[in-house]
Amino acid sequence: MLATMCAAAAIAGVYVVLIGRHLYKAAESGRPQRRRATAERLATIRLFTGDLDRAGYRAELEALAALDAVERPLTVPAAEH
Repeated sequence: MLATMCAAAAIAGVYVVLIGRHLYKAAESGRPQRRRATAERLATIRLFTGDLDRAGYRAELEALAALDAVERPLTVPAAEH
């Protein structure tokens, strides 16, 4: 049981590090996503420090996704028959 918990904690730690690296690179590169990456990074920090619950975190990321959809809409090419 302890080994399972340690493995789960290690996986979660690696996941957090990978997300952090991704967000850091997005913020440093000066791309248009910088503001959203910073907001996402702050929301993640608030989640891990306990200042934000899971529902609040989800709501913040949904708001960021909606903003992203408006600013950079996804275009799908027409299907070829």
